Amino acid sequence: MSTSATASVSAALAALVAVAAFAPLGLLTVAVVLVGLLVAVGWSPLLSLPSPRGTASVVALAAAAAAVTVVVTTAGGDDPLAVLPSAAALALLVAFAHQFLRRDGRPRLVESVTGAVTGQAVVVLAAAWVAVPRTVGGPAFAAVVLAAVAATGAVCAAGWPLRVAGPLSLLAGAATGWVASAVVVLLSDGMPVSDVRWTVAGVVAGVGAGLLSAAWRAHSERLPSVHGLSAALAVAAGPVAMSGAGAYVVGRLLLG
Repeated sequence: MSTSATASVSAALAALVAVAAFAPLGLLTVAVVLVGLLVAVGWSPLLSLPSPRGTASVVALAAAAAAVTVVVTTAGGDDPLAVLPSAAALALLVAFAHQFLRRDGRPRLVESVTGAVTGQAVVVLAAAWVAVPRTVGGPAFAAVVLAAVAATGAVCAAGWPLRVAGPLSLLAGAATGWVASAVVVLLSDGMPVSDVRWTVAGVVAGVGAGLLSAAWRAHSERLPSVHGLSAALAVAAGPVAMSGAGAYVVGRLLLG
């Protein structure tokens, strides 16, 4: 899959989660789990890990379990970030259990464990998207952040050297965050927080999206299997997944 196609898939996934943020919680959960499943399916091919089916299973299980955990936690009025570390710890135990169940002689054991745990961390971060619509910023803030993720991903996929694409992605993220937050303020009738705080939150989230997209490109473009279909889907889903926790933290800190 070409770089531009990967960026298009990433933008489509960002749009899917953004639209689902305005839908009932169950639909948003399904969208977040779908993003996690794309990461799970392509994670082993992307990193050329042994035992690809087992690794995909433990990463997919972590994606579903973390999303459901956030649903239950937010329904009870608790902070989802208080339980995500526990979900990550349980996912780690599942990753070790997977290694015990392997029947291939366990070649490249450390590489397999490290790769599986890293994939689990990515999908656990994605689960925070389920909680973003319940912050003060609401689903609109999720849309602002995801717009910045899509914009910065497109900049990083444009083919420029990273030394050029990196700074440009920061500028694109800040600009997209500012414009998107301004649109939200313009279309909203009575905001619970000031327009300035909305603008600051949008710009900060956009810069964070730019840093994420640039760092993700620097990591993924050097991998030999990055253009395979399943690996490219994981690359496309990665920024959408990893930006979930950042969106929640920025929304809580800057918008209340």
